[in-house]
Amino acid sequence: MSQFNFVVSYLDSNGGKHDETVSLDSQDYKRHYEDNLSVLMQNYPPDQAETHILATKKHYIEETIANKFGGNTPLEYDMAEIINTLDRDVKGVL
Repeated sequence: MSQFNFVVSYLDSNGGKHDETVSLDSQDYKRHYEDNLSVLMQNYPPDQAETHILATKKHYIEETIANKFGGNTPLEYDMAEIINTLDRDVKGVL
């Protein structure tokens, strides 16, 4: 598994907008995804569990990015790009 860098725009405590590179680990992403998928599979039929996993992926990314910025507010990042990149690595399609 790999580390991937993504650009995130954020507001600092003075209201200034900045861009910063944030690194996300595909192994952590995979672990989070698998843990939540097993829970979803217990609560939903397989076709419905898959539809709910996107929200789980988004939550993981939003939470991870928010934790990296502490008191600053993340503004803009390409959620689809992040999910696609991490999914490709997890599935071995690079």
